[in-house]
Amino acid sequence: MGSPTTPVHGKTAAIYRVLPEGFKGPGLNDLTWGTGYSGASSAYFEVVIDGVGTPDTFMWRKDGGEWTEDVAITGAEQTLSDGQTITFAATAGHSAAAAWSIGNLKDEPCTESGVEAQITNSTKQILNANAIPTFTDSGGKNVTEIQLVLGKAIFDGNVAAVTVTGNKGYIPRSVLELVAYSFDWHFTPAVDIAVISRHQQHWKEKLPGQAEASGGAESYFIGGTTFFDALKKAAEGGGSYFFLELYSYEPDADKTGDRFVAWAAIKGVDVNAPVNEVIKEPITFEFHGLPKFVANV
Repeated sequence: MGSPTTPVHGKTAAIYRVLPEGFKGPGLNDLTWGTGYSGASSAYFEVVIDGVGTPDTFMWRKDGGEWTEDVAITGAEQTLSDGQTITFAATAGHSAAAAWSIGNLKDEPCTESGVEAQITNSTKQILNANAIPTFTDSGGKNVTEIQLVLGKAIFDGNVAAVTVTGNKGYIPRSVLELVAYSFDWHFTPAVDIAVISRHQQHWKEKLPGQAEASGGAESYFIGGTTFFDALKKAAEGGGSYFFLELYSYEPDADKTGDRFVAWAAIKGVDVNAPVNEVIKEPITFEFHGLPKFVANV
């Protein structure tokens, strides 16, 4: 029995993989994005291998515009536009349709409310945990917390006008590679507690510390990618990141229901394949920060 390719109502989670440099597809991942983007406003770039030979060639575009095709890979730094550069480590050996994406934030406006400011454009709200952008308040308030999955910052006082800037600052939705639908998910947030009791006290005193969360899900295996591959890469230092959408109420089965969203790393996998059933990979994961709740729309 084959793996499912569409979500089933009641299978209440979607798990997306995010590889370094926004890579998707088969083959060699050897592109490095430069961080010298100098455009006047936020923009995202896409690069796709469109020819395999000696050398390989690529095409690229900005903000979903027209593709520039058949650009030969030189192995040196190559400029696309607005100061955005790329460098391939190899001139050949790539797979056709291998793709990379980057999202740059430049003076991106926010919607402000009291001490909070959230990027207004919802397509730019998934922030890069490896290149966290800078939130700047025109009134001089300081950031105390950034919620990476919501594109939101919390400040130490009521804000005026807030903008966000950062090369590689956000993850375009197109970079998210769906690798599984899951069900029976769970997570457990917890806070470290230190006991600070002193001699001859009758009641313990405790001091709360940092919070964390971990969880798991019964996950369907999709296509040719397994969580075991991701676990192996992580153990070897390769780094594979996952974006989770954990649905608690999804009446329309269209990925718009009540959900917790979070960045996470896969901690363990238990692959099983009962007779006459689809392959499943129950997984456990550790969150990067606590999950954030998004209401049904």
